[in-house]
Amino acid sequence: MAKFLGLIRLSGPEATRMLRDGPLARRDFIELIVREGGGTVQDLWLTNVGDWDLVCVVDMTDGTAATGAAATLARRAAGLTGAER
Repeated sequence: MAKFLGLIRLSGPEATRMLRDGPLARRDFIELIVREGGGTVQDLWLTNVGDWDLVCVVDMTDGTAATGAAATLARRAAGLTGAER
């Protein structure tokens, strides 16, 4: 397994969801997407400085799996799937 660093900026609707549901719900959501891509979240931190809202380290089988998980996170965060979160 390879380690990847995820730098995540929440959209306005995602930030609202995190305030409503709590940060653990957003962690669970990210873990679900990474797990669907065949990986695991090693660590995840909330940050309130700089350009990023969340920073995570994930273990993925390879770069293709990591790219797929990142694309899925971006699509779902933008609300393009209609999936309930």
